[in-house]
Amino acid sequence: MKLKSTKPYEVDSSQLEGRVKKILLPKTIEELQKIVKKEKELTIRGGATGLAGGAVPTTDIVLDVSKIDKIISFDKKRKIIIIEAGLILDDLQDFLLEYNLEFPINPSSHSICTIGGMIAANAVGNRAIKYGKTSDWILWIDIVNSKGEIERKTKTELSDFVGKEGITGVIVQAGLKLSEIVDRVPSLEKFSSIGELISRVKKLRQDSKITMIEYLDKNVSNLIGLSKDYYLFTEIESNEKLNEEQKKLYELRDKIYPALSGEGFTRIEDPKIILDKIYSLLEWLDKNNIPTYGHISVGIVHPCFSKEQEKLIPEMMKLVKRLGGQISGEHGVGILKKEFLDIHDKKILLAMKKRLDPKNKFNPGKII
Repeated sequence: MKLKSTKPYEVDSSQLEGRVKKILLPKTIEELQKIVKKEKELTIRGGATGLAGGAVPTTDIVLDVSKIDKIISFDKKRKIIIIEAGLILDDLQDFLLEYNLEFPINPSSHSICTIGGMIAANAVGNRAIKYGKTSDWILWIDIVNSKGEIERKTKTELSDFVGKEGITGVIVQAGLKLSEIVDRVPSLEKFSSIGELISRVKKLRQDSKITMIEYLDKNVSNLIGLSKDYYLFTEIESNEKLNEEQKKLYELRDKIYPALSGEGFTRIEDPKIILDKIYSLLEWLDKNNIPTYGHISVGIVHPCFSKEQEKLIPEMMKLVKRLGGQISGEHGVGILKKEFLDIHDKKILLAMKKRLDPKNKFNPGKII
């Protein structure tokens, strides 16, 4: 495929820059197989919404799977759909709306992220307390291996590909479970201390109707027009009709990252720590004046760093590891977090890569 400019393909949402000489844009799985058989190295790209550099090219050739985006079949009664991996999440939701169904994983990039990308990152989203992560809703996936062959992977083999950021194969199709759409209403609670807020989270988590519990620190709250306090943005299943004030709460939640980015806090991280230990991390972030929000119900928060603050990231990662946490809860490792990957995790991934992609064809230089 000839392009006037390769510039849009040199970056993803992390704003890291790579190199690219050629973009290949297959429209069918068969075309993609031919490309994989022919080329020696490929950077795989879907919606390029990743925040860790997962779609930033480390090879001369980018394989853009975004045009492989059909809905193959749909079983309303069984609540199952078969889709191609380039399908955008919002397009899937628009199709399902008529049947009062949805794919319940809801990342903030829902308007542009692809299902394949969500599977590759094992996306979580803001309703994780109720619906878990992408892998919880997968029946099977079809992948194209390094020989260009299609293989179907079911539950016992999904872990070799789900959350592996495209380093083990190209995800091209998936069978997904669906959920009925339920009415939900949001609310906002204010707290004077982090400890008080965490105690409230523990109580809210016991309510089976809770679908979202989001943390807003003092800096974030102040930036979006609230008082400079700690807040919980919560959502609960309810038959109550949304009023205008509640609609504005959703708008407020959606403006958080754009507001932070506009103020220069462009580096967004995603550590994950169990709730019983998360106080120490939130206290450290507060002390260092790093704006933070996120899915506290499942222990994932999003500290946002300015360029000047980025020097503090290694210190934060050390703290996360000391607390027994994970360096990435949903964004993936990509390029940005490679240096922080645990040595034992790296060995496991290297062994997996050698087994599934021995010639290092897919996404070389990512994660490991």
